[in-house]
Amino acid sequence: MPSRPFSDPATGADSAARPPRRAAPGMPVCIVLATRNGAAYLPEQLQSYVDQTHEDWALVASDDGSQDNTQAILDSFAAAHPERDITCVSGPRQGSAANFLSALAIAVQAGPDRALAFSDQDDVWLPDKLTQAVAWFGARPDSARPAAWVCRTVLTDTALRPVGESRHFARPVGFGNALVQNILAGNTIVLNPAAARAVARTVPAALRADVPYHDWWVYLVLSGIGAEIGMEARPLVLYRQHDGNHLGHHGPLVGRLKRFGTVARREYSGWLDANLAALSEVSGAFTPEARRLLKGFRRARQKGGPFLAAALPRLGIYRQTAQGDRLVRMMARTGRL
Repeated sequence: MPSRPFSDPATGADSAARPPRRAAPGMPVCIVLATRNGAAYLPEQLQSYVDQTHEDWALVASDDGSQDNTQAILDSFAAAHPERDITCVSGPRQGSAANFLSALAIAVQAGPDRALAFSDQDDVWLPDKLTQAVAWFGARPDSARPAAWVCRTVLTDTALRPVGESRHFARPVGFGNALVQNILAGNTIVLNPAAARAVARTVPAALRADVPYHDWWVYLVLSGIGAEIGMEARPLVLYRQHDGNHLGHHGPLVGRLKRFGTVARREYSGWLDANLAALSEVSGAFTPEARRLLKGFRRARQKGGPFLAAALPRLGIYRQTAQGDRLVRMMARTGRL
């Protein structure tokens, strides 16, 4: 498919044709990039795609109404890489989650047999990221089973100076965890073709319900259908922390304060409402165990209070730490879950 840049003209990029790069062996990958006013950091992220050791990648970039130079940067990148399949589209302007999920649906429709990698606009991928993801997919015995790969990240300041690493989650992945917590970092997620198609089928329901986070939705859907989720312990993304992060990483103290504020404002309960509304439309494809959990959680939330607090461990609904478990039980008892 030829590149389809934005309608705005490119701004001075060298558009001379370059010889095609030889594709690395393994599955093709479509990068899904969501942008909005990302001009300050976007060029470094785009260059990190070019530097990937896995060279068989395409790009779908969805810009959500940028008022800066983001669209021109994407146009210039497409013009500078005519050998690449680079598609640029306008986002729905309904928030980050809708932008990512809409772009995912476009990417899957254009190439249903490609893996799919989500990308933020302000990070930098280490060169081996896609290679490691594709190698993990290739080593699995059942290539037809939906699967997702994620990795840890190096936390950096705005100049990409390392300041730490992202969390390691000790408890297992699962639908019981996904109902109350997301542990899949969206800027690291890579889906195999079967998983990408499975998530794409749920996009209309997710958009109707206005789910809060695309990566949380991916975790809910994939754990609900029994997909395999691999978590690479090595950090392979430089995760830039700055004031414009949509969510951003937070340490233990800041994290506790943010969670307390979210609970007090009842935002978290609203997020669960949106997720559950969307899940009610797509749960027919889930495993029997996931459907049991979903039905039990919905009924317990209707009763609320002490009943809900006691039902969480009985149903098998958990967060990744004992402290997190105590938090959701407190939320249940006080009507904030």
